[in-house]
Amino acid sequence: MRSSALKLAALMLVLPLALSACATLNEAECETTNWRDLGERNGQQGKASSFIVEHQKACSAYGLPVDGTAWRAGWEQGIRQYCTPQNGLLVGKAGKSYANACPVDLAPGFLRTYSVGKRVYDAGQERDRVRREIEELERSLSDVSDQKELVRIQSRLIIKQNDLFQAQANLRDAEREADAIAYAR
Repeated sequence: MRSSALKLAALMLVLPLALSACATLNEAECETTNWRDLGERNGQQGKASSFIVEHQKACSAYGLPVDGTAWRAGWEQGIRQYCTPQNGLLVGKAGKSYANACPVDLAPGFLRTYSVGKRVYDAGQERDRVRREIEELERSLSDVSDQKELVRIQSRLIIKQNDLFQAQANLRDAEREADAIAYAR
């Protein structure tokens, strides 16, 4: 019983800190932020137009208002800087997710290059995963004394090396497509 009371007391101390860590803004930021500038930064980061709700939640905890009109004006400017085809390629290659934030007039160009960049990222991740599997199999070879197990691991290594060859080819193809987009500008 005493242990439960201690756990509850610890939770009561940590919970407010954990909740405040999730807030987008603290009290001082809610009081002093330039909402237009914040909206522009949020747009440049690819945050959806609904992200203002997160700021409203954070500031309402302190009883402070949010200037949604100013934030939206800044966001409109920032999102137009984010939703370029060039940035779509960079965001995709970095493996970042897309929050469906781009306006209808900019989304097709952004998404076309984002998908190419994301293919580069995914192909690189697959290549790295196969390399790790090969390394693990190679390490396990030194611990094997049973001939059947040795043959089984060697067979798996051959398969994984073929997988690596294919993964590298997929990565090269994706990189070629990304380069064609990058150098076409």
